[in-house]
Amino acid sequence: MLELAQFMKITCIQTSFSNKSYQPKSPVFGIANSGKLKTLFTYGLPCMYTGIEMIDPKKVQKLLNHNAFEGPASQVLEKLKPFEKSITDVEAKVYRIIKSVAKIHPDINLQQILKIIAPKYKEKLKMEQLPILQKIAYISSELPDEYQYHFQHFMSETDDKLNERPIYLPFSSYEFKYRLDKIKEDLSPNCSDKENRVLDKLVLEASRLTDETNDKTLETQQQIMKFLKIILKSSTLKKNEQLRNLIGEGKKRLNHEKNLVPFSRKSFIYDLNNLIDPIPDEELKNKLRNLAISLPGSRNSVSAYIMKFSREPSHKIAYRLLWPNMASVEHILPQSKGGADEMYNFGGAGTRVNADRGNIDFVEQIKRMPETEQNSQKYVDSLINFVKRGIFRRNHVQTRYIDDFCKTVQIQSDGMINLNTSELKEHRQKGAILLKILENLH
Repeated sequence: MLELAQFMKITCIQTSFSNKSYQPKSPVFGIANSGKLKTLFTYGLPCMYTGIEMIDPKKVQKLLNHNAFEGPASQVLEKLKPFEKSITDVEAKVYRIIKSVAKIHPDINLQQILKIIAPKYKEKLKMEQLPILQKIAYISSELPDEYQYHFQHFMSETDDKLNERPIYLPFSSYEFKYRLDKIKEDLSPNCSDKENRVLDKLVLEASRLTDETNDKTLETQQQIMKFLKIILKSSTLKKNEQLRNLIGEGKKRLNHEKNLVPFSRKSFIYDLNNLIDPIPDEELKNKLRNLAISLPGSRNSVSAYIMKFSREPSHKIAYRLLWPNMASVEHILPQSKGGADEMYNFGGAGTRVNADRGNIDFVEQIKRMPETEQNSQKYVDSLINFVKRGIFRRNHVQTRYIDDFCKTVQIQSDGMINLNTSELKEHRQKGAILLKILENLH
């Protein structure tokens, strides 16, 4: 999410293609008025990069606030139906699977649906993972002898995770606190005040966990974990599976007991990088890293998606189906490259594509997404249509924004993209003629 900065008045400067920091010649909206652009998301704007109609985040948040995604799947799917055309890629495939299962089991929630189908997709995921892991194991024979033992242990542990065999894992207070914060973030919006106080109490108590786990700190950490269990057991959240599993796992780790730890692509990549980082052979390291990155993830594998979210609450499953194409405010010239928090530097983009772009130069972004020109034109055409329908006027949005958006895109693309606003000019001319006629009548 973009944070709002203070409104700053725009000073007039001459613009040229050699100076890509465009500013319009008259004051427009500052970042304090990015809300002006966000009001237009309500009417269904297409993403400037993909052309997919974006979902208004406010509508989704309203549904979350009313617990609309917590009930039976048949009811939840009715709530999701207005957004169907904006659910794409892997999410669209998972959505169709959920719909087909909901026809048979209409009264169970989304989490229960994913848990029903999880065993089938778990096997499918393993079949996708194994050939890649076998290649990694084969290439590992090229590692220097001093790394072989640790690498074999790492791959053996990976095999245990994939086949659900318990393993020893050291306790990490950083990981524990991070996971607790994530659970709190997921649960909090749908919790009562009393439940939120419990979550705050758990987070506060967990903050006492020392960074290091050793002979001197172990007993204190075990006491803290015991107290966390008491807080949870005596609270209204005592049946929450995520919290119970986290604290139970933390207790086992501190007691040096084995745990069932599911395989995680992200953790595998992270641990592999740490293991091979000191190796001087860059080519070998890149081979291993690239193979690890090619492991199926929730972005490109239905099986990985289902396994990842089968452990999540129903409201998060529904939210994640919508998240990729939820509307967000995009800085055309990234802030990190001097881009202003001003309306002329804003476009509308789906949350996923916005996050994927990061601070990549706009010219590079066009190379990555060659349909940006036609989709930005689609974005502009929709804005012009909003002007004609009186949406800009009703929401007190200046039509100047369309001109400034086009100019910024033209400059940031080094002149490769020149968007057509002839319909807007024609509309303005008709408006001017009508105004003159009315003036003459008076």
